[in-house]
This record gives sequence, structure tokens and C-alpha cells, in this order.
Amino acid sequence: MSSFFAAIFLLGLCLANAIDFTTVYEWNKFDFVRPSGVDTSNGQIGQHFHQDQVYFQYMAVFGERLFLSLDSYSGIPATLVWLPTSGSSTVPPKLAPFPSWNLHMKDNCDTIQAAKGMEIDTDGRLWVLDQGSSKCSSKLWIFDLLNNDTTELVHQFPDSVVSHRYFKRELRDMVLDKTPEDYLAYITDSFSDKIVVYSRKMDKSWTVTTPGRKWNSLALSPDGEATQLYLARYFSNELYSVSVSELKNEGGRAAVKLVGEWFNIPCRMLIDSANVLYAAFKYQSYLSKWKNISEPFRDQRFYEVERLDAEQPFTFALDTNGTLWLTERNATGSEKRHKIIKAAVGARSYLFKPSTAMTAPQAYVSGGETSDDMKITQTPTVIVISLLVCCLFLCGSCQCVVNLVRMRRKQTSLRQISKDNREQRSALVPVNL
Repeated sequence: MSSFFAAIFLLGLCLANAIDFTTVYEWNKFDFVRPSGVDTSNGQIGQHFHQDQVYFQYMAVFGERLFLSLDSYSGIPATLVWLPTSGSSTVPPKLAPFPSWNLHMKDNCDTIQAAKGMEIDTDGRLWVLDQGSSKCSSKLWIFDLLNNDTTELVHQFPDSVVSHRYFKRELRDMVLDKTPEDYLAYITDSFSDKIVVYSRKMDKSWTVTTPGRKWNSLALSPDGEATQLYLARYFSNELYSVSVSELKNEGGRAAVKLVGEWFNIPCRMLIDSANVLYAAFKYQSYLSKWKNISEPFRDQRFYEVERLDAEQPFTFALDTNGTLWLTERNATGSEKRHKIIKAAVGARSYLFKPSTAMTAPQAYVSGGETSDDMKITQTPTVIVISLLVCCLFLCGSCQCVVNLVRMRRKQTSLRQISKDNREQRSALVPVNL
């Protein structure tokens, strides 16, 4: 490869992998919004939870709100909360229960017990998995965000689909498949070698068996004729896929296909409308992506920080403006720090067709301030500076190679000259007779 084409190739890598994140919020400890006039007789709203045991699990974004599910450690008063996407104060906001405190009551089976995976469909509905409790079965909640957050539907999974025995189930992740007539949800239950399927139109759920394999996280390819569901195997680095057409056969079996192997065990996955698959991993302080799911599988890092020491350090979601939102948890040191950051990636959720992917992403400059004023549009100046930096790096590398070649040639020439001189001196020495 010539120096010119090598420079062009490396320059492309510099630009393609440059994703700048902006810090939106940062906490050392959490607190909850405690409105007046709310019934606190059940003791649910109190100061009795451990603030260092608040863990973000799953995330969704709609309009000016971020929705987050929290791990249901003892004392956590609400496992489904929301935050504004921006704030005017430098003080990070308190966590606000969604949709209200009255829908978070311990062991009240008419309320949310343990929120897990969530998604927002293109019609403004928030879908939330509820793992339930030792006293309450698992459910799927659907809220209408465009109609005052009203509860549109609550589906309790029958025992034949998701076990009603608390220690026999572990609902985790969910994706939505928008069809011309319906919305289908595909759900992982890590304690079962099955994929749970739910139809909103029929308000009915069923399972499809994947013999011998249990699943943790999942991701769905953008809307198309051959939609694929990608599955991360439970406690494994293996990535599989299955056609969604096989998941509509109630009680049937699905033939999953091995796609590749990540370098580590994924705990979160997401595909955008441009066919990019993002992944976060257990105990790993970096994110990876597969740049195009229509091409051969490749695990490529695109965001990495220093050591975090958290089991699940990241969760993420895309908004409709082509922005990737990311939570980051740092468990090192005496205090556990949480952050929410964002970056422009130029593509939306997989629920939007590939043709609707955004083509003019914004760039964000990393920073520590908590302000929406941090957002800046990428300008020609920024592009020129980036090009110059990459070119300087490449020029420096190329110059090193040139200097090395010149040195080798010089050494060769000196050796040849020395050899010639020795031969000439031998020819001039008289022979003794």
C-alpha cells in the first residue's frame, strides 16, 4: 500500500471513530422527588434506602424526558423514574417516579414492583417490563406519553409463559417489532430457554423455544423484509440471530444461528436505523459496535474510559434527533459516581426505517458542565482542525518511516564503501617474494 493510500485509510479511521460525548448530569448520591400531599402511610416514600445502591439498568428517551429503570434493591422507593433531558441548574436533578408515587407500592400487585427493560414506540407509548416480586407476578405495562402518561394497558404474563414462581423467572430486556397491523414485543427471560413474545393487538403472550440456550440482552434490526433478532447468550460472549418470522409460531421452536463472538460478555445491545449495533459488557469500561450488521461481524471499540469496576457500567438509548444517551457508573473509590452523557451519532432507533436515518449529525464537545449550552454544531473549522491533527499524526508517522529507510540505505552504502576500500587497499599492498 502506498504512503498516500495508507494516509487516507488512517485518516478515515480517525474521523469515523471520533464520537464526542457531553456530560449532562453527574451524581455522587441520589435522592427522589418527594411531593407533598402523597399518601406515605405504606412507608414507601422515605429516607431508608442506601443512596449508594441506586443502579441504572435500562433507559429510554422521548421528547424532553429520560426514563430509567433502577435495580430493586431493598429500600429503593421506585424502580421506574424520569429526568429532564436538560436543566437550568448545575445541581443534578432528583429522580422523579413515573408516572407517580401511587404506582410504586411495595407488594401491591396493582403497581410496578421491579421495572426492567423498556422501549418507546413510534406512536409515543412507553413499554415497561415489570419483573414483579415474591408476591406479585410479572407484567408488561404500556403508558401513553402523549395522553398525560395514562396507563393504556397492563398485561400479566400467564404462568405458562413466565413462571409465577419468583425464583424461576428473570425478565430482562425487550425490543419492539412494528408490523403493518400490530406491535410485537420480544422479551428475554434468563431463567428459561425461550423467547417471550407479546402481541399488543391481541393482548396475548406466548413463547418460542430455543433448546439449550438462554438469553440475556437482545437487539432488533431496522424495519425491513428480513428483520433479524440478535441475541446475546446468557453468561456468554456468543452472539446469535434469528428471523422474527420464526417467533410468530406460538409454542414452536426457533433455529438460532451463531453470528460471532464478542471479546467479553454483553449486558446491553442496541441497533440504530443505520444498521450499527452497539454493545456494553459486564465489568468492562468500554463500548463496542458492529459498524454494519449486513457485513461480516466485527467487534470494534468506540468509547472507553478508565477503570470503573461496575458489573454493568453502562446503559444507553437513542432519541429521535440522532443522539445516543449513555449512563456511566463508576464504582471505584469510596463513592460511586453516576453520569449521564450524550453524543450525536446521526441515526435514530431501529424502529425507524433505514431510509429515515439522519445524515447530518451534530458533534458534541466533551465537558463537565451540566448545561444544554454545551451543545455545538459541527463547523468547517472543527472539521479542518480534525483533519490537520490526523494529517500531522500521519505525516509524523510517514516521516519516521522515511527516516528509517534513509538510515538503512546509508548504513548499506557505508558498508559497501568500507568493503570497496578494503579491496582497494589489498590490491595496493606489494607481494613479498
